Amino acid sequence: MLKKMSMAVLATAMSASLYAADTTASQSTDNASVQAQIAQLQKDIAKLQAQQQQMQNQTEVAAPSSGVSGANGKEVTVPTNMGEIQNFLFSDVTKGVVPMGMLSSSQFALGLLKQRNNYSDKALVFGGYLEADAQAWNGSTITRATQTGETNPPYTYQSGRGIYITTANLYTAANLGRYVTTELTLSADQVNDPSVSDALVIFGNLADFPLYATVGKNRIPFGSFAGGGPWTGSLTQMLFRPSRESNVSVNYYKDGLSTNLTLFQTTDHSSNFAYAVFYGGEHGKWSYGANGGYLYNVNGSGNTSFDVATGGSANTKRIGAVNFEGSLNYDIYGVGAGWAQATNKSDMTNNGYAGAWYVSAGLSPVIYGRSTNFALSYNGAYNTNNLPITLSGSAPNGYTTVSSTSGTAAKTPSAVTIPGSGVNKMVIASAQRPFFTENVLVGLEYAYMHMYNGQHSNAYTVDLSVYF
Repeated sequence: MLKKMSMAVLATAMSASLYAADTTASQSTDNASVQAQIAQLQKDIAKLQAQQQQMQNQTEVAAPSSGVSGANGKEVTVPTNMGEIQNFLFSDVTKGVVPMGMLSSSQFALGLLKQRNNYSDKALVFGGYLEADAQAWNGSTITRATQTGETNPPYTYQSGRGIYITTANLYTAANLGRYVTTELTLSADQVNDPSVSDALVIFGNLADFPLYATVGKNRIPFGSFAGGGPWTGSLTQMLFRPSRESNVSVNYYKDGLSTNLTLFQTTDHSSNFAYAVFYGGEHGKWSYGANGGYLYNVNGSGNTSFDVATGGSANTKRIGAVNFEGSLNYDIYGVGAGWAQATNKSDMTNNGYAGAWYVSAGLSPVIYGRSTNFALSYNGAYNTNNLPITLSGSAPNGYTTVSSTSGTAAKTPSAVTIPGSGVNKMVIASAQRPFFTENVLVGLEYAYMHMYNGQHSNAYTVDLSVYF
């Protein structure tokens, strides 16, 4: 019985196979044509996908920012100075992609690293920033420092007007894998030819680990130096903010806390360093930030404000500095304060510790559909009678007050041309808002400077900042 069933199954299978073979043979010509077309389509699709991935990996252009987000993700117009976010509070709580030109230069590397994962690990990202300023100024006849090419001092600063291209920056950033990011900035204005202002390599990825390191040339991360306006910087900034120097730094960032240890060389080839701590966060409608730090030698950081206090040379005397700042915002309202002071005395600083401070207040209401920032700050200084300060007017020239004679006499600290030419009081009132898009900011600023010797100056500025 079993044998008969097996034969029946075998016969059925053979019949089915013969039918299938016959059917396949009859359709072979049509199937071959269809299969060939499918195979060609698959090749074309794979080729297009490969080309698209290659283009994405090679070049990515930063998408325009839709605005800066503050507490609860609400878009606000934050206070800027020379186009950059003024304090760590706003630079830390912003979400998404912020134009590279708007990133705080005191935390530039961190700003780049926080948004590098918005692009692929082989992305090349371009950005730019243009700033133009229309100015008028008037006041006392102030003797200013001699500029290059001027041969018949004294030169004076009293009144004038002009329209200037004050900044033209081109930014290029590249991800060279998951843990290496590079950046190069070319900077120019109507007075200076293009030059490299930033060139750095960042090692690390905040998505994987909170530690990172930088090597290259960028602004020393010390202080946020708020208290200024769209153009004019605060007195703490003018006197104590480091410049862009070649350096190596080790950094930490997590949950709003950032610390930086930066090592670099002074102009006399001795070692210099800065250590700074920044913190920013938010809770409901409240947002808050604070920073503090220590700079071993101001003179060796590219800031020349204290040159006169060291006999005209950074080789003579070290001038250290400490800095503390804080900001607090509720919804559209904000206040801030900051203080910086030298840690060494000089006969040019009344044999005391030179220092400066500011208090500021602002609000950012929505007017005609866009957030508009209004700010008011008061700056004060002490024991800075003979330290030069950058004057607000004639923006691209960077005129400073005169505190000592030029040439050989400048090496003698007591050779003061205009006693008390330092600024001891400054008031800055400003308004700023986007026009057309969030990446076009127009600001109005009034700056009043009062000097120890009773002289004063008023400067009025219309500032245009464009990010792309």
